[in-house]
Amino acid sequence: SWVLFYLTIHFLVRVGFSQTLQVDDAEQIHHAQQLALGYPIPQPPLYSWISWGLFQLLGTGLFALTLLKYSLIALTFWFTWLVSGYLFIHIQTRWLATGAYLLMPSFAWHMHQGFTHTILLGFAIILTLHALLRFHHTQSNFNILYLGTTIAIGLMAKYSFLLFIVLLALAALTIPSFRKPLLTRQGLLLFIPLTLLTLPHLGWLLEHQQEVFNAIDNKLKVSSEHLLLERLDSLRQFTVAAIAFVTPFSLLYLLIARKRLLPSKEAKNLPDTHQLLNRFYLLLITITVLLALFISMPHFKVRWFHPLMMIFPLWMLAWIEREEPFSQTKIRWIAGLTLLITLLILGIRLLQVTIGPEIGKYGRLNRPIVESLEQLPDHLKQQSVLITTDHFLAAHLLSHYPQHAIVFNQEIFHIDQLSRSKQCLYLWDDDTLLEPPILAGVDKQGTLKTKVGPIVYTLSYARSDRESCPPFMR
Repeated sequence: SWVLFYLTIHFLVRVGFSQTLQVDDAEQIHHAQQLALGYPIPQPPLYSWISWGLFQLLGTGLFALTLLKYSLIALTFWFTWLVSGYLFIHIQTRWLATGAYLLMPSFAWHMHQGFTHTILLGFAIILTLHALLRFHHTQSNFNILYLGTTIAIGLMAKYSFLLFIVLLALAALTIPSFRKPLLTRQGLLLFIPLTLLTLPHLGWLLEHQQEVFNAIDNKLKVSSEHLLLERLDSLRQFTVAAIAFVTPFSLLYLLIARKRLLPSKEAKNLPDTHQLLNRFYLLLITITVLLALFISMPHFKVRWFHPLMMIFPLWMLAWIEREEPFSQTKIRWIAGLTLLITLLILGIRLLQVTIGPEIGKYGRLNRPIVESLEQLPDHLKQQSVLITTDHFLAAHLLSHYPQHAIVFNQEIFHIDQLSRSKQCLYLWDDDTLLEPPILAGVDKQGTLKTKVGPIVYTLSYARSDRESCPPFMR
């Protein structure tokens, strides 16, 4: 299908033109070296667990992480198609709902640039909505267990999933056809997978709650000390960011379907699935306004709005769908704009990883880290412990040197290789603000310079014998 073709092209662009990691990928390389109940990110561990599993199968590195990313994105598209089957009359509307992501910046652009946990969050959101609609349609034990599992996946994907599930649960409980089956004995089965899958991490979270919540608070900057006008201004900023998340999708449909925005005769008998989406956004607006009266709204970047705005296209399309489908002229306009934006983004990504530096757009993906590491003479790398204090450089070492012990900030990776090492090789580059290491017993050192456009990347190295290695390694 067109979705698989679209994702395959982006996958090939990512792995084919640059082996340099993005920040989020580098973070996963570090954390997924081992399984743990939690990681100091601060995010839940599910994405790192899946990464660890793929590293065991495919090796640590960019290929495994990129395959994971685009597999989750493909599943998100697929389950959006399945969800749309419970919501819409026309196949045409189902296609529009599935393609809507390509008109939303966080999906059309940001998901290709660096998302990890957020991609799993997006999948969990649409998966949970599918599970709820499926249980609403057929009240079976399997479906309620499925719903509990999807909620657990969401909570283990990203903490902000809590915003989505609270609103969705409240919306469902206001509608009798959703509420009654959920509040039966069968509904209690939901808590079996939910508890089993989240309890281990919850124990870890209770032990580390101070550091996790402090990190989240520093990001959101919520306060009750501001004046009312300042709180209202924070509400304005919050609203603008929410609208930006769904633009140009919302703008396009406001123009094309403006005559359908007013309630129709059909609105008097809305199906409960549509009421669910209506009440989700009614609750969101109500709670947001009430909160703004007492606290300043959290500092939400546009790309953080997945829990609140990801299902907005489904709600908007449910609102404007009628017995009569869109005309072919309007469909061509929607398809044309979607294709134009998609090709534009693909073109920008290709420029970014090819001639970006030559036109003054030198970015992280252009750093020739792997190319510089490959220039290191073999006699320097053989039987060497590779040591760095640079988080980003360490991730590339972990990806490309599985047969070497690697030390980052006194933490030893691939420790089984340590006994075979006879020397230490220190590495640092000019892209870090860290000071070069103070070394003793160095018998060889130098620099490797790699030019990318007008930019020169410098990788420095210094070798010492085993006796001069850091004491904790001897």
